[in-house]
Amino acid sequence: MRASWSGSISWGLVNIPVKIYSATKSKQVSFRMLCKEHVVPVHYKMVCEHGEELSKDNVVMGLEFEKKSYFILDTEEIKKLKPKRTDTLEIYEFVDLEQIDPVYYEKHYYMIPQKKRDKAFFLLRELLEEMKKAAIGKVVIKNKEYLCAIQPYKKGLLLSILHYYDEIRDVNELENLDEVPEISEKEKELGRLLIQKYYNEKFDLSKYKDTFIEELKELVKKKMAGEEVKIEEAKPKEEEISLMEALKASIEK
Repeated sequence: MRASWSGSISWGLVNIPVKIYSATKSKQVSFRMLCKEHVVPVHYKMVCEHGEELSKDNVVMGLEFEKKSYFILDTEEIKKLKPKRTDTLEIYEFVDLEQIDPVYYEKHYYMIPQKKRDKAFFLLRELLEEMKKAAIGKVVIKNKEYLCAIQPYKKGLLLSILHYYDEIRDVNELENLDEVPEISEKEKELGRLLIQKYYNEKFDLSKYKDTFIEELKELVKKKMAGEEVKIEEAKPKEEEISLMEALKASIEK
């Protein structure tokens, strides 16, 4: 597996050489847009609002500062503004792990030491785990600067890319959350029983599969073999019942 970034954590005057690897991988299906008649890929052309087809030489980069008003920036100027690649991840502060709201997280990387038995790496990991803290810092990956959090994870560390404050939407701006209906003790009791019915002491992620991808592969396989494929129609929507009836029926099911 190829490292996404390698460099050093700057922890005061302590330097810790590390490498990071993406903690997840994408399994998305990529569809191509094809010409219906010739069954070949469709390509896009650059066309301005006046309908004129453009080449790359006729395209410039601009920022819209007012509606339909743009400030043109030279490509070299933009390059100079981009953060330069650096081999240092600087730690700015330590915070309690519980202070990092789940909505802050964007992406995760596994972090490991570059060399075996690196005492500084394992000291940091052990102290973060013992003190239930996370290190907050910044790192430049592929010429983009990211805010990040480092926390203990199993045998190593987990580097999590965080959203910046102004990227997070305020949940208070959403509707239908301010007026909380009165919930009876009976409804709560039935709700607890329903949770207990589906409660699993040990969460096993491996039992959940992406059924869409599997079903899609099976569909392609059957069509290539010339088999007739029948698509099941969606079931009609069930008649709405009261919350109390729905809870009772779910428990008895």
